Amino acid sequence: MCDCLKISYIIEGYPKVDVQIFSVGTYNGRNYFEFTGPDSVLYTIYWDSVNGQWVVSDGGTGGPKEISLAEDVDCPVSGDWVLALGTIFENFSTAYCIVCGKENRYKETFQAVRLPEQFNPQNRGYKDCCCEQLILAGGTESWSNDLTAFWMKLSSASDTCTFQVVDHDENVVETYSGTEFPMEPNAYYQVIDWSTILGLYGQGCYYLSIEYNIAGVTGTLVWGLYNVKPYSIENALKTARVRAIFNGVQEIDGINFTGSNVESTHRFYGYIGNRQPNMEIDNIIYDNREMKRVIRENLNDYEILTDPLDECNLRPLTELYLISENELFISDYNAHNHSYRYLDLPVIVQESPDLTYYDFSRKASLKCKVGDKFKNQRTHY
Repeated sequence: MCDCLKISYIIEGYPKVDVQIFSVGTYNGRNYFEFTGPDSVLYTIYWDSVNGQWVVSDGGTGGPKEISLAEDVDCPVSGDWVLALGTIFENFSTAYCIVCGKENRYKETFQAVRLPEQFNPQNRGYKDCCCEQLILAGGTESWSNDLTAFWMKLSSASDTCTFQVVDHDENVVETYSGTEFPMEPNAYYQVIDWSTILGLYGQGCYYLSIEYNIAGVTGTLVWGLYNVKPYSIENALKTARVRAIFNGVQEIDGINFTGSNVESTHRFYGYIGNRQPNMEIDNIIYDNREMKRVIRENLNDYEILTDPLDECNLRPLTELYLISENELFISDYNAHNHSYRYLDLPVIVQESPDLTYYDFSRKASLKCKVGDKFKNQRTHY
């Protein structure tokens, strides 16, 4: 008996099919075979011992014949197959498979599954406390309420993920199914409004996590640790904040944010200010040597300056907020700032962030120049 058949056939309304199929069991003492046609019907090739013929049927072993081969052979590869009246097959032929090792090759495509990666730093003897981010919420303005967005990309529609807010006692206080990205199938996000968490569960330490099941692999990804406090001038002093809206293709996480307008904030200890007007000046000199103004325009820029920070506080700025934003807003809460007007001021990154590292320290500081989003400080004739 043969274990493999090479079949060639045409079903009415479909292109020709050439494929190799393997036996799936025995029936009436001989191997039988199955194949699914382009019409999505499962067909069976089996030995009909009563009538002494091989049969192609759409009704499984013992089913009615669409095609028959009236030869008593162990492997149905000789003679002419006869099409039954009314069958949708236009022709059908069989041959031996080529199974000499090298020729018996098949091309198959499998979807790569990307599991979330949780970075766990090595213990190199450096003593430091857990890295947390300060969150202020409960105010009446956008710049007095922090938001945190987190997301996950799955491999298929059958995978699942659950977004969670967990308190310091390891109690899951909120659970969300997430919102699917409009332009990225099987990817989901959730935006945490910390004013809601503060109002329901009070201030304290929380962490965000994502429980997932990807291709049968389950796990939990911890997104970050957050120290939530009510907004007040005292709590906000010495901090600054960036708020971003993401609406583009973010290759770092492999997610297309287009159409989602995901909003998130990042508060850090540092300073935003040092405005420079960078005035563009265009004058004209008349014949009488009198000079007059033609155009004046302020092209303001500002500096984002952080205190020396751990990587977990600094990395979001360089890997997300200053590189992936479609809209960016800056706020400063320092008492010694020249201006108290930096409250969700719309800006755009103008120069590459610059990092300063310190000898024998894991902390680093960042400096980045941003400018007005809207260049509308102009005077002209």
